[in-house]
Amino acid sequence: MNSKNKFDNKVQLLKYKVLTEVASLAWKDALLENITEIPKKISSGKVPTMRCCVYKERAILSERVKLAIGGNRFNKKVIQVIDIACEDCPTGGYEVTSVCRGCLAHRCEDVCPVGAISFGSDQKAHIDKTKCVECGRCAAACPYNAINNYKRPCEASCKVHAISMGENKEAKIDYDKCIACGACAYQCPFGAITDRSYILDVIDMIKGSNGGKNYKVYAMIAPSIASQFRYAELGQVLTAIKLLGFTDIVEVAHGADMVTASESKELEEKAF
Repeated sequence: MNSKNKFDNKVQLLKYKVLTEVASLAWKDALLENITEIPKKISSGKVPTMRCCVYKERAILSERVKLAIGGNRFNKKVIQVIDIACEDCPTGGYEVTSVCRGCLAHRCEDVCPVGAISFGSDQKAHIDKTKCVECGRCAAACPYNAINNYKRPCEASCKVHAISMGENKEAKIDYDKCIACGACAYQCPFGAITDRSYILDVIDMIKGSNGGKNYKVYAMIAPSIASQFRYAELGQVLTAIKLLGFTDIVEVAHGADMVTASESKELEEKAF
């Protein structure tokens, strides 16, 4: 089966390629001497397939490789932004639509704290993006609702409003708000937001277990795994996980069952 058909989009396929290369080399104890070759292998040749040139593609792939091996040791957050991959995303923000009537009141202009709104020869409002601070006062003041806020996909997907734009218009995550749900990473069309991987830690644990003789390593899987591999039966997936070196597999929901059983016993003891 074509590998592209196994994924929802090319961003997921690209992440798969990076993780595959990292895991394969790590298992052979050859990652250190070959890590710089991974971007060249994935983005080979002279013709770019994802960005303006192969050199930028490889630069972004290098950042993906860094996150695949654990990321910046000073930044332990799971969800992170690859700045150089984010610049191609439209800035979005507040835009004046065709609904604008060019009214005489100019309420949008009056409430703008930075003077970003002006009126041209067509009498319609115009927003200077170099001045706009995205406060939204103009949109709230417009009697025609002619000013809309076009959010980036990542920003629109974040339910806790943890994403904003940085100084260079790149996505910026407020980690005090972020709950690491991954919605922004999934919705980003450029894959500029991604999660750091712990795959090297897992490989080290499996190899160190010596086939389960030193200690046992269990894979904890989510119930959703049953629908994530459309090209294979669930039994095949579970068998493959064991063949990787895991002692056995435990469903994460089993923990919820244990808690439920414990709480029901406690409630019974309290005569509820």
